[in-house]
Amino acid sequence: MSLPVQIDTLKSTIGRRGGMARPNRFAVYISHPSSKQGLINTDLTSLVTNIGTSILSGGSVNPMMFFNDPRDMFLLCESAQLPGKRVTTTESITDIKAQKRPYSYLMDDVTMTFLLTNDYYTRKYFDSWQDSIVSYNNKKISYKKEYTSDITIQQIGVSNDIIPAYNVKLKNAYPIALAAVELSNTQENSLIQCTVTFTFDDWEQTGLIDGFSDLIDAGTNLIKNTGTQINNIINNPSSLLKF
Repeated sequence: MSLPVQIDTLKSTIGRRGGMARPNRFAVYISHPSSKQGLINTDLTSLVTNIGTSILSGGSVNPMMFFNDPRDMFLLCESAQLPGKRVTTTESITDIKAQKRPYSYLMDDVTMTFLLTNDYYTRKYFDSWQDSIVSYNNKKISYKKEYTSDITIQQIGVSNDIIPAYNVKLKNAYPIALAAVELSNTQENSLIQCTVTFTFDDWEQTGLIDGFSDLIDAGTNLIKNTGTQINNIINNPSSLLKF
């Protein structure tokens, strides 16, 4: 016999659990493992392109063009995935009946899609990350600790933008696939996207305190990297020509 349930009961359940989760309420925090990813924009090509475009369109030079806003990757991320996990099993026969026995677990790679701006910021970001993994010029593969980084994915609650409803950290993540960028004369009003596939060692659900702690650590590293950038530019100005 089923229990009688009314629509008010469903509304009450949804209400006391904070409402329904929305797929468009999410945040992604990516920390590039390379020290060159600080607050100083050292991509001279993108600087010249952005300044030239602004002047030709009748605008002025925005001082923020010379800095990398750490929120850019979060704002340009159009879609992401919360990772899944599945238990692998093997069949064990007991009393002539086969039963599944767990012995390990597997995790699927995570795919994210980013919008491309005219300076191709996100494309260059992941191009340089992949170059730090496999050097196509020197034919060398870097040590894992040099190219991996933690990635935080948050499901943001409907009622606020501060406390995440669900927080996941991808441990030792790095991009293994950078999809081709499709160009077409028939898509004049479309936006160009950059799709990236990440693999990682493991993932864990983190609480509010751990999530804030990770963001503080990432911010601290960003400030340190910026100091390193400034010192390199002062000591070796020609380094600006290498991106």
